[in-house]
Amino acid sequence: MHEMAISGEIKTIAVREGSSGVFTGSIEGPYQGYRFGSTTPDEREFTIDAPNGTIALLLRQQIVTPLPPRPAEHPFADGRDPFEDLAAGRPPTWLGGGGPPPGAHGGPPGAHGGPPTGAQAGGPPPGVQAGGPPGGPPGDGGGPPPGVGAPEAPGMEGGQEIFKRVHYMEAKLHVVPEKSTGIFAGATGEMEIFAPEYKMAGYSLINTEHGDLKLDFLEKGTRELLEADLSVDGENSTGIWKNARGELQFSLTVTPPFYGRGPYSGTIWLENEPPAA
Repeated sequence: MHEMAISGEIKTIAVREGSSGVFTGSIEGPYQGYRFGSTTPDEREFTIDAPNGTIALLLRQQIVTPLPPRPAEHPFADGRDPFEDLAAGRPPTWLGGGGPPPGAHGGPPGAHGGPPTGAQAGGPPPGVQAGGPPGGPPGDGGGPPPGVGAPEAPGMEGGQEIFKRVHYMEAKLHVVPEKSTGIFAGATGEMEIFAPEYKMAGYSLINTEHGDLKLDFLEKGTRELLEADLSVDGENSTGIWKNARGELQFSLTVTPPFYGRGPYSGTIWLENEPPAA
């Protein structure tokens, strides 16, 4: 195996299916990113054996996002750079002259798939009035009910941010009534799962001069920063990357709602001779 230390920069544009971007440095070429649960929910079924019956459960994970779909043409095709739009303060030309999607103002982009969990919405969610925390009776401007103290700042509840889910992974556990048995036949119910250590999964396919490199990733971010661990999928790579192995990391600064940019680094072991520098 030939050891190859790599480093460089990623520029990325967030879209509904994942992301579109470009690698420069040791790895050179445009890429398309695909995020787990972004186009089709991932569903897994489980059965719990209980006294006098069974409970059938369905775990569904899916991306909830206002981001636009991936454009037919790669945003970085033919030497174009969407970051020029950002620097000039003009609407993204890769969207065909349109602006950010509804609700995406103020949510970070996320590289390799869009903004990370923790993106803050530009206003309250549907059904919640601006100007105060949820819970107030209809028509009172969102204020607290009688007997409750002064309202907290908008978007806060119990000292915690609440208006922050713009692009996120929704994980829910559903009871499947028709597959439950015994005393649980016909049972219904659901539970949303909040996992503080959750990381969004996916893969990126980089089209380089020497073949296609497939990288699997797990990423987690804040409003300002997106970080990920990536591993080389040599079995599904081509050219010099075929049967390669390796580990990489990236750390991207995000600019709402589409843009992410930052360094990557790591080590790849090649079965084939690496290209000349």
